[in-house]
Amino acid sequence: MTRQAKKHRSFSLILSGGGGRGLAHAGVLKALEHYGYKPDALVGVSIGAIAGATYALNPEWYDALVTMDTRSFPKSPKTYGKDLRARVRSAIASERALMDMFLGWGIGERSLEEGKQLLQELTLNKKFEDGKIPFAVIATDLCSGKRIVMKKGKAADAVYASAALPGILPPLIRGKRMLVDGCYADNAPVDVARKFGPEVVIVVDVGQDTEASQIRNGFQAMVRAVEICNRLHAHMRFNEADMIIKPYFPIPIETLDFSQKRLNVASGARAVRKQIKDIEKLLL
Repeated sequence: MTRQAKKHRSFSLILSGGGGRGLAHAGVLKALEHYGYKPDALVGVSIGAIAGATYALNPEWYDALVTMDTRSFPKSPKTYGKDLRARVRSAIASERALMDMFLGWGIGERSLEEGKQLLQELTLNKKFEDGKIPFAVIATDLCSGKRIVMKKGKAADAVYASAALPGILPPLIRGKRMLVDGCYADNAPVDVARKFGPEVVIVVDVGQDTEASQIRNGFQAMVRAVEICNRLHAHMRFNEADMIIKPYFPIPIETLDFSQKRLNVASGARAVRKQIKDIEKLLL
């Protein structure tokens, strides 16, 4: 049962990127509301942009996020070696993924339209300006290498750009810009969150510090290397916030693994319950 909203200090909430683990954002938002705390502004990066835009624009945001069909989401090619048939299937899948990357934009291009349709459904095809609270999403311009902050226009397009992992999905072309996943430029845009004028900035860190398990091929190695680089930069940025909400994931979850939806949502809610005393001390 959700408690009555409390009078509290205004706060901006940053929802960071982290692939499948980012579904924990739904649990964080739901738990905060349960305790009577609603953010006054949101900033989302990658999967955090999906969660944030859905929260701001869709009255049924929680159900929309926890029931969204992730079957069309791109998956990393896996290597199976238990028998000859499995190895052949693995080799074909890996070769197809390589061809997709070199002849097209990546392995997610085949399901691109389904993914875009899903984003339109989550955001109800609304604009940023329609949100119940102000929110922004972060993307990276491949051409200039600069961070791009988006706060106006059609939300689904901006969210797509923020979550478009290079090598997986095509960039969003806007004029001379090629916009891709915001994690590359800034996974914890604290300065953007402060520009909304809150008294407090809280960031949700859905990164995982555990060692990766069984990296089986070059593609997974590439994704993992990018994760490590982003993680080092993000740690410095996270510390600029007034508080970090840090979900704990009991098992290793890869960036492109969306099969642990319920576990991730529960991890987000559990993190808020664990830190609620510190949250209340900061906000009341």
